[in-house]
Formats: sequence, structure tokens, C-alpha cells
Amino acid sequence: MSLASTLRPESYEEFAFLYSRTMAEDFCRRAFPLYRELLHTDLQPCCRMLDICCGSGQLAREFTAFGHRVTGFDSSREMIRLARSAAPSASFFVGDARNFHLTHKFSAALSSFNSLAHATQVEDLLKIFACTRQALAPGAAFVFDVSMEEAYRSRWHGTFSLAVEEFTFTVEPSFDSQTRIACNKIRVFNRKAAGYENCFSIYQRCHTENDLREMLQLARFREVESWEAEDQLGMADERGRRFFRCR
Repeated sequence: MSLASTLRPESYEEFAFLYSRTMAEDFCRRAFPLYRELLHTDLQPCCRMLDICCGSGQLAREFTAFGHRVTGFDSSREMIRLARSAAPSASFFVGDARNFHLTHKFSAALSSFNSLAHATQVEDLLKIFACTRQALAPGAAFVFDVSMEEAYRSRWHGTFSLAVEEFTFTVEPSFDSQTRIACNKIRVFNRKAAGYENCFSIYQRCHTENDLREMLQLARFREVESWEAEDQLGMADERGRRFFRCR
């Protein structure tokens, strides 16, 4: 979910719980079948998988249920705590996707739910892709999804609210087409604590497909395929999201 938190640690811990119970579960339900399909030729029984920016561990949970050995990491300690609870048979650690080195080689890697948009500099994409390429066995696939400009222009406006237990959170998304920076302004309320309100923002960059492909090629991924989530893969209400598979 995250590369580097721009939030106070206590703010992120609160949001991690809310994210895990709402948006992360919804995305996993809709995206897991696509990730499994796009990786099916790479997923031999009990193969090693790497989950980059794993968030609260929903996809790791689903892949371990099929017998795969998943290693996941995220920069958020609270996300990792939640991931360990969600997928106890997987392995997790706190780490930076721009700078990681692992002993084992992996048969497949993934990064889901537009996590790579948290790399707000194009140069950071190259670092992430280079580390990922180094972690993969020869010929192994790396699959990820990102929101393209169409998604930001059509969906990143207005507000929406969700409630979990005593907490309610409101999200106000926005997108600046000039800078290509998107922002989620988040307000968290605790219905059991009168007057409690916590406010923070999470930023993303809308990367172009050309930038993604260029950084992948520089990281020595030689084969890059991509599909539009809604039109080509049948993922409802996800126009502008794009899935990539690289080798």
C-alpha cells in the first residue's frame, strides 16, 4: 500500500486499520482472480511469491490459501502487523521498495492497488523495478496495477465516507493534471470520543505508461504486456486502471 509514510506514525496506524477493513478487502475480492490469472503459468505448487508494498496482507492471504509461499513487505509497521494477522502462514517484514535485497529468488512478484503511485518521483520507479528484477528467478513474472490519467480524471473528485466500529473516515480525493499529483485528504472521527478528529493527506503520482515502460526496460525487464482493467479484463468500475505483466 505504501512506500514511505508522509504521516505521523499514530495517524497511519489508525488509517491502516480502517483501510484494511474496507478498501483493501474490497479491492482484494475483485482483483485477486485477475492476479491469479495473469500469474497462472508462473505459479507452480508451493512456489515463492513476493508481495511488494503488501499493505494489510489480503492478497498474501489469498495466495497462501492456495499453498504458495508468500513474502511481503511494506514501509508501514502497522500495515505489516495487520498483514501478519491476515496471513499468518506468510512471511512479512518492514522495508522500502526502493532499496531491498533478498536471499531467495522468487517465481513471481506482484504489487497491487496502485501502490507504485506512492513513488512520487519517476527515478524511484527505476529503483523499485531494479530491486524487483534482482529478486526474481530468470523468466519469472512481475505483475502490478496502476491508475492511469483517465482514472484520476474521472474518479478523483468529490468525497466519500466509510465506517468501521467506532470510527468514521471521510476521504476527499483530488488530482492536479498539471503536476500529475493526486491527493487523498482524510479525516478520521471517533464516535465514542466527542470532539476527536484526525486529519492527514496521502499523495500519489499519476505515472504515464511511457514512463513505466521506460523504467521497466532500464531495469532489464525485456517483455512488458499491459491490459485495461475494465475493457480487457472485465474488472467492473475500474476504467483507467491498467495491469502490467513483465519478465
